[in-house]
Amino acid sequence: MTEQRWNEHSILAEIRGYIVASFRDGRGQGIDALTPLVASGILDSAGVLQVVEFLERRFHIQIADEEVGLANFHCIGALARMVAGKVAPPPGET
Repeated sequence: MTEQRWNEHSILAEIRGYIVASFRDGRGQGIDALTPLVASGILDSAGVLQVVEFLERRFHIQIADEEVGLANFHCIGALARMVAGKVAPPPGET
């Protein structure tokens, strides 16, 4: 089995797919990388925890308590950037 190579675009697509499938308010056609997740009501505090569990399981990463905040959970784009920083190969590897 080959290890998945993630980039920010594929991470964003995975996160968007999860949010659209899992959260009723995320099913609108207009959700994109900049759609506010918390401010729009798509995610509440329980939803944020669900997304944390999904991200950790799907991308095999750990998200520290201090990373769970509006800076990273404002929109799918911010989530994708955070995850991309955690799954990026070490310097020198491609």
